Order: sequence, then C-alpha cells, then structure tokens
Amino acid sequence: MNIKRFFKFSAMGFALTLAGCETIDLFPERQQGGTLMRDVPVLPAEQPPVTPSLPEAPSAVASSLVIYVSSTSPVSGFIPVQQSGQLVYVDPSQTLTRNDLQNVIAKVDASGNAFVDLHFSGYGSEKLSAFTRNNVGKSLTVTMNNKLVSILGISSPIQTGHLFVPMSSPEQASALEQQIQDGD
Repeated sequence: MNIKRFFKFSAMGFALTLAGCETIDLFPERQQGGTLMRDVPVLPAEQPPVTPSLPEAPSAVASSLVIYVSSTSPVSGFIPVQQSGQLVYVDPSQTLTRNDLQNVIAKVDASGNAFVDLHFSGYGSEKLSAFTRNNVGKSLTVTMNNKLVSILGISSPIQTGHLFVPMSSPEQASALEQQIQDGD
C-alpha cells in the first residue's frame, strides 16, 4: 500500500508541476500589458556633450547669400573688396551663408522702416554669436550674388539668432527675401 500511495502522491505532484508549467508563460508571444523587455530601448553609455568647432570656410564661398565679418580699414588676414564704389576688407574665414539660415522674412517696423529678418539655424546662430562676440567694433557685410546689400556695424554680440538687414523700401525687402528663399 505504501507503494500505491507513493505513486499517487508522485503522480499528483507531477500533474501539478506540469499543470503549473502550462499556466506560467515566461516568454509571452503577445503583449498583455506593460512593456516587454525586448521592446525596451538600450541606451548608450552617457557621453560628454560635443561642442562643434566652427569649420574653416573655403576661400571661395559657393552661396548666393554670403555675410562676411568685415572692416572699413585694413586688418591683417582680411581681403580688400570693392563693392558698389565702397572699399571693404572682408575675412573669408568668418562667413555665414544661406545654408546657415532657418528662415528669412521681409518686415516693416512700426515706424515704417523696411528690413529683412534673417533667422539662423542653431548652428548658424552659434556662428553669428561667435563672430559678433569676437569682432565688436568691426562690421558684417551682407552680399547677395556678389553684390553689396548692407554693411552692419557690430556694437555688441548677437545672441538671438536673428540678424536684421535694413532695406530702403518694403519692395526691396520682399525682393531680397524672395531671392534668398529661391537661392538666386
């Protein structure tokens, strides 16, 4: 009899063990709430932030819009350029181009003065800030298709990412906006 009891209890133990194995699903095929471990993204190890260095500009800039750091008097490393009857010394290594822009909008202020708002991208804003911070007292010369548009004095660093280029009329501001957007 002891052998029969042993087999009964053993059989019941195996049955319960097997029944338990069927109800416990360690690797569910379908999601029933929560997030499966295989769906949890693996994050890379934390790395120090990378601050991009400003690239050296090529000697010939291939863009319709080019903004140079400039001066009206000779400066070492600056190149003399005659634009619209005016001699300007420009630094070809410190340029902003159409590719640095995020948006361009022709505007008229409350006093009726027309201007073009050049809104720079994040990287363009960093370049504008660095150029104006390091060149207070100099100028920014704005050119479009190698023609002088405006010369703006740098009295303080520009950290807003916006450069306002004064124009003589709303029509000229709109025309410049369109040229920049079209890449002409």
